[in-house]
Amino acid sequence: MRDQKGQGPFFLFAMVLFLMGAESLDAWACRLLESPADRSDTLWIHLEGLCLSKDQRTWAVKGTDVLEALKDGKHLDFQGVLVVGDVMLDQLPLQHVAEIPNIPATILARLQQRDLDSVRVISGAVTIRDSQFEKVLATNLSQGALVMLGEVDVSGTTFLQSVDFSKTIFANPLVFTNVHVDYEGFFIGAHFEEAVDFSHTTFGTHVRFHKAIFRGPVMFDEVRFKGVAEFLEVEFQQSANFSQAHFLSGTGFSGSVFHGPVDFSEVVTNRELYFRFSEFKQRASFRHAQFQNVVDFSNSRFEGTHDLAEAEFAIQPDFTGSNITVDVVVSRRWFDQQSQWLVFGGLVILVCLYLWISRRGISGHAA
Repeated sequence: MRDQKGQGPFFLFAMVLFLMGAESLDAWACRLLESPADRSDTLWIHLEGLCLSKDQRTWAVKGTDVLEALKDGKHLDFQGVLVVGDVMLDQLPLQHVAEIPNIPATILARLQQRDLDSVRVISGAVTIRDSQFEKVLATNLSQGALVMLGEVDVSGTTFLQSVDFSKTIFANPLVFTNVHVDYEGFFIGAHFEEAVDFSHTTFGTHVRFHKAIFRGPVMFDEVRFKGVAEFLEVEFQQSANFSQAHFLSGTGFSGSVFHGPVDFSEVVTNRELYFRFSEFKQRASFRHAQFQNVVDFSNSRFEGTHDLAEAEFAIQPDFTGSNITVDVVVSRRWFDQQSQWLVFGGLVILVCLYLWISRRGISGHAA
């Protein structure tokens, strides 16, 4: 009897914990929030709670619905949303440049200088945070332009295929932080009128900014470039921050112009890095950078100060035809590490070969 009486408080305590746990699980459950009444001009979809992939798919947004909202001039405001189907922005209608409302005079003048009398336009703000694009998001433009008049924020979003903003003019700031692009990320010929933040983003097989123009400050700090990274003939009109970026494949900045200060401090390069015919108008910092392969500054121009203090080079950098000469000490650290791995690999192969021969010998005796 005493044991049964003693178990009463225990069961009561356990029941309280169970009910609290149930309420806690219910609070964390995935749910679709109700759209605010004052956001009729916005395609507003927010998921809240612990949303699994099946939950996201239940409330997934079709790429065609995204396009229809943009055609209607609506803003986009997504949080935790899965977008299924391609979003091809070349399906947006052309608009006459002179008839676009609220277009900045500077952008209007540039379009007229390029003899573009009609362009595609996204007039509203685009906010797509912590979401996923299952298929391709692309401008599909080799000529002409897409003008994005509102602010763009895709922070925390994953592009499971490719994303292509080539020939896009971003009239307002672009926030592209903590983004994952699994395949190509193309910004060929893109114009960025205001500040741009790509920090902490991971680019996949290939990223291209060929002939892009950054008119405001740009941040690429702690970006991971897994594939080829092309910044050929890019114009950076203000500061550019690439500090602690990791370039895992071949990278080219050849022909680019840095009008403002540029920071490549603590970058790590696994493959070739090219700055041929590049121009550095102000301070260029490469402090504590780790160059594990070829670094080519041939025919580059440094008009401001340059700082390569405590940078490590696996191969003597090439300054042929440049206006500076830099004496650096070539580090054997990566060569020694590679040698150690080669020795280790060789030992593993020998051990496997020995075990294989031993087993063959035992099998032969048994026969």
